[in-house]
Amino acid sequence: MSNHTILTIGAFLILTTVLLSLYRLLGTAGDDVGNAQDMILATTLTTSYLELAQGLAFDERTDTSHVAVASASTLTPVSWLGRDTSAENSIPAFNDFDDFNGFSIERAATGSNKRFTTTFRVWYVDMNNVEHISAVPTFIKRMDVRTWRSFPLMTEGETPDTLRMSVCMGYFHYD
Repeated sequence: MSNHTILTIGAFLILTTVLLSLYRLLGTAGDDVGNAQDMILATTLTTSYLELAQGLAFDERTDTSHVAVASASTLTPVSWLGRDTSAENSIPAFNDFDDFNGFSIERAATGSNKRFTTTFRVWYVDMNNVEHISAVPTFIKRMDVRTWRSFPLMTEGETPDTLRMSVCMGYFHYD
């Protein structure tokens, strides 16, 4: 073999190595962009749900009454947090904050084939520390929301990202 042939083979090896590294880098960047877009969609959905929930009444007792509730013990018992009737089977039918408790929904992202699942939990919390769940009704409820991409399914080695958000709602009545 001549020196020119060896140089040409060496140049092709270097070019191949550089191209493989470049394509690997581009593939990783594409995955990162895709994951970021998934989290933006999850954040948008979750924020929309939280805003809807905050627009509802604090409790079933406060939904239709204009009389102030003086004692937290008259609010919905802890074990009854959730939908009040079987007719409340979708978000538009909910009339108070705790109707979201135990609810799960899967929605398609507009303009995409991706689907996201969101689950809700509603708790009464300690009025002095909203991180502590209360075993009795209080004038503050916390909603914990989790959202993740449920379709397309994750590939092997891919870790699903779950967005977790919480919001507190308090009951105050001004005359």
